[in-house]
Amino acid sequence: MSKHSGTLHGRVAVVTGSTRGLGFAVARLLGRQGATVVLASRSAADVTDAVDRLTAEGIAVTGSRCDTGETADVEALRDKALSCGTLDIWVNNAGTSGVYGPTASTPVDDFTRVVRTNILGTFHGSRAALPVFLAQGHGDLVNVYGQGDQGPVALQNAYASSKRWVRQFTETLRKETKGTGVRVHGMNPGLVMTDFLKHVTAQAGYEQRLSALPIVAGLWGQRPEAAARPVLDLVASDTAEFRVPRSTLVTRGLRNLLAGRLRPANRMPLDITVIDPSRQQIARSRDQ
Repeated sequence: MSKHSGTLHGRVAVVTGSTRGLGFAVARLLGRQGATVVLASRSAADVTDAVDRLTAEGIAVTGSRCDTGETADVEALRDKALSCGTLDIWVNNAGTSGVYGPTASTPVDDFTRVVRTNILGTFHGSRAALPVFLAQGHGDLVNVYGQGDQGPVALQNAYASSKRWVRQFTETLRKETKGTGVRVHGMNPGLVMTDFLKHVTAQAGYEQRLSALPIVAGLWGQRPEAAARPVLDLVASDTAEFRVPRSTLVTRGLRNLLAGRLRPANRMPLDITVIDPSRQQIARSRDQ
C-alpha cells in the first residue's frame, strides 16, 4: 500500500503522451490513488485503447487526441479536464528523441520535430494549465526532464538541448509562481525501458556507437511503473524536483548485474534505423 494511498481523490490530472510507456504508468499511478485522469496522444486510436485499459482497472479516466505542438489541441485538452469538474495536476510528459549524430548534419526537419514536441509542447501545456491554477490558488505542474538537462550531450544535441531548456523553463516558472499556491516540479526519471529507448534513429556512420546502449539499459534501466513513482511524491509535497540519486544508480547497477541482466539473452533488443542526411538533402534538392 502506497504511503499516499487515496490522497488524490477528487482531483483531476492531465498527463500528455500517456497512452504508453512512462506517461501511461504515470496516469495509472495517479488514477490508482483516486484521481480522475485525462489521457492524451496524437493517435485517437491509442487514446481509446488506453482509456479502455484503465477503465477495466476501475480507474476514472477519459482522454483526447492531442498534438502538444498545437495550441488549440492543448487548450481543448485543458477544457476536457475542466469538464470533469476541476483541474489540479498537469504532467507535461510528451516527448520525442532526435536522430543520433552530429548537429552539422542533423536533418532540419528532425531538429524542428524535437523542438516542436519537447519545447513547444511543454510551453503549451504549462500555458494552458497555469492560468487555471493561478485563478484557483492551487495546482501542481510537473515537467519531465531527460538526458542533457544538466549539461551538453554530444551527438544528441536536439534532444539534450531541449531538456536543458525544459529545466530552465521550469525553474523560471517556479520563481514566477512563488507564493501563489501553485507548485511547479521537475522530474528526471532516469533510464526507462520503453519503445522510446529501444527504437532509435542514427546518422550513417554513427550507428555502431549505440552498440553499448543495451548494456547501459541492462545496468540502469527501470520499468515505467518504477520510474513513475516519484511523480506521486512530487504532487503530494512541496518538493521542487526529483532525479535518481547516485547511490540508487550504484545499487541498481549491482543488483541488475547479479541478476544477469547483462547476459546477451537478457539484454534489451535494439532497433536502429540508419539515415544518410547527405542523400536526403540531395533528394530534397531534386524534388525542388
